[in-house]
Amino acid sequence: MVAAIPFWTIDGTIDLAALAPEDMTAGILGSTLAKINRFNGRAREPWSVAAHSLLVASLCPPDLRPWALLHDAHEAFIGDMTDPAVEFLCLCGTRSAVEHAIANAKGRLDRLIGAAWKVPVRSMNTALRAADHAALLAEAWHLLGHRPDLPDRSLADAVDRATRFLQDHDALLDWRQARHEWLGHVQLYASRGLMSPPAAHPDPSSMVLAG
Repeated sequence: MVAAIPFWTIDGTIDLAALAPEDMTAGILGSTLAKINRFNGRAREPWSVAAHSLLVASLCPPDLRPWALLHDAHEAFIGDMTDPAVEFLCLCGTRSAVEHAIANAKGRLDRLIGAAWKVPVRSMNTALRAADHAALLAEAWHLLGHRPDLPDRSLADAVDRATRFLQDHDALLDWRQARHEWLGHVQLYASRGLMSPPAAHPDPSSMVLAG
């Protein structure tokens, strides 16, 4: 039996080893992802995982956009592990063990989220991965001043599109706006039957006891 892993949250303590669908509602994920900063906050301004997810969705074909909103939702539970952080962990341990553990953790959480939201997990889809990479390069350029190397025309075009999105969506630098727009997209896709966010825990104070 796996030992419980208590995880303190504003909604109460949850068990990270036994997550339930009500631990990953739209409100919980949207609010959390909007408060987690990309690049561990080492950018000119805060840019959240929720905002990043909206950017990636904008670069994806329509059928991938529901999962694009959720492709980094596992970070609501394990944080945003940057590539340099992973490299440092590998330096301090065994690379194969570190990479295996991280991949398994992300995969396990992705499957739980996909099942709870009734959305196919598309994290390894080639088009989604390309959109995620283009978003990363544009964010690094726009927020860190790190000019990307663009070896081919298709990547350059995708980075151009991502850069225009960043320039046109400064409002998403506000985490509340990022949360609002992320939830708005969730509502849109849910209304089209493309996802079904799980319901929240019932509020005990609103329950009427039978006589």
